[in-house]
Amino acid sequence: MIVLLGIQSFCVLYNAWVIPLRVTFHVYQHADNIYLWMIFDYITDCLSLLDTFLFKTRLMFLDKDGIYCTNSQGMIKNYVTAGRFWQDILSLAPLDFLYLVFGLHGRATLLRLPRLLRYYCVETFFDRLDAVLPYPTVIRLSRTVNVMLYLIHITACAFYAFSDMEGIDSSPFVFNGHGNAYIRCFYVALKTSVSIGINPKPGRDRPATRNIDEYTFKFDLISQYMYAMHVPNDTMRRVKEWCQYTWKTQRSFDELSILEALPFKMRVDVTLDVHYKTLKNVKLFHGCDPGLLKELVVKLQPLIFLPGDYICKKGDVGKEMFIITVGQVQVVGGPDDSIVFVTLGVGVCFGEIALLGTGKMNRRTANVRAVGYTTLYVLYKEDLTEALTEFPKDRELLARKAEKAAAEVKVKQETRLPQSEKLQRDVVIPAPGDPSMLKVVVKTMPEKIKAKFQERETKAKTKVRSAQVDESQTVMANCERITVLASELINRR
Repeated sequence: MIVLLGIQSFCVLYNAWVIPLRVTFHVYQHADNIYLWMIFDYITDCLSLLDTFLFKTRLMFLDKDGIYCTNSQGMIKNYVTAGRFWQDILSLAPLDFLYLVFGLHGRATLLRLPRLLRYYCVETFFDRLDAVLPYPTVIRLSRTVNVMLYLIHITACAFYAFSDMEGIDSSPFVFNGHGNAYIRCFYVALKTSVSIGINPKPGRDRPATRNIDEYTFKFDLISQYMYAMHVPNDTMRRVKEWCQYTWKTQRSFDELSILEALPFKMRVDVTLDVHYKTLKNVKLFHGCDPGLLKELVVKLQPLIFLPGDYICKKGDVGKEMFIITVGQVQVVGGPDDSIVFVTLGVGVCFGEIALLGTGKMNRRTANVRAVGYTTLYVLYKEDLTEALTEFPKDRELLARKAEKAAAEVKVKQETRLPQSEKLQRDVVIPAPGDPSMLKVVVKTMPEKIKAKFQERETKAKTKVRSAQVDESQTVMANCERITVLASELINRR
């Protein structure tokens, strides 16, 4: 992706630098070299055409659930409706056909100005390099130098155009016609740019870009720390991805800090407008006092998870409850968590059993994994406990709901057992029938001996009915019964 952006950036910068040069410095475009210029022009146009119809129609995007869409029709539709498709089409407007009307002189190159509508590719290219390279300061310096040189280039072109209009060497204020025209004009523009007066020293206290500066500063510190500590590349990539997505969606690493400057009452009102509806729709809090919900809304904290991140794992001690606001999560299990039991969407809460339970009930009952980019709001146990001190009826109500939910989870876990495990737990192996020889001997026994034998037989059958008794134990029990019977017959005789 960065390579493709680099190619497009080269095409845009080529047009940005060459168009004003060819329009003003007529000495650099004439009949002898016009075909070379046209070859370069149409090579860049072909590359832009391929980028528009071949590559950008295959760009994945995040859908409403925070999952990358890989469907070809969906990617094309997103590029046409939500992307820069029409801007790219307008940038490729075939105004070159008007060369047939205006000719191939330098000023006709202005017909290629729509190509500069793709300048956003240059900005995106520098942003991507800034995010992936270990030393982003070099990239930012390169971007700044490029902008400065381009402004000087435009100034040089304007100076030569003014000199040509007034007449070369017609006054001390225009180009005198000696030496290389572009180099002389560029030197004048450079000298003018660096001596325009005393400029204020740049700093970080610019109100318009303060948040961006803070984000950039923190991002640089995180990147430099990870490179210094030799953090694995995969972990480094995920950290940077989280930083970029968090900034893109929240414009801040800490959403709560945005409202710190507001009075408490106004902060509560804003929080209620944003989150009250979400918390009210949570099934767990149905029937609770609205005052309790208002107390809890202020305590909600946002968390962002990347695709594949585990939110909680089975057996962990649960100290918080999660509410899904963006994206989806899956309850998984089995070998390597390959079995998906259920997928939860926006507005669903989970973790409430561990939040409200005590003892064994405060353990997580399943593994929960984010499907795509997922935003959750977290309610911690200590915050809920503090709020419930003023609402004893709601505390009892939530306790009953927690017990009921724990029972439902237990039933679901029983139904999710593999078939082989169910057989081992539920099936009791019956004892084999009495041998035929034993039945014949019993019929010939006196009543007293038969009663004593039946009593011992009942005790033996009780042992045999155990689920853990195997076939060898059953055979040994039958042998013991035959031995007892034989000894009784010998004593009788």
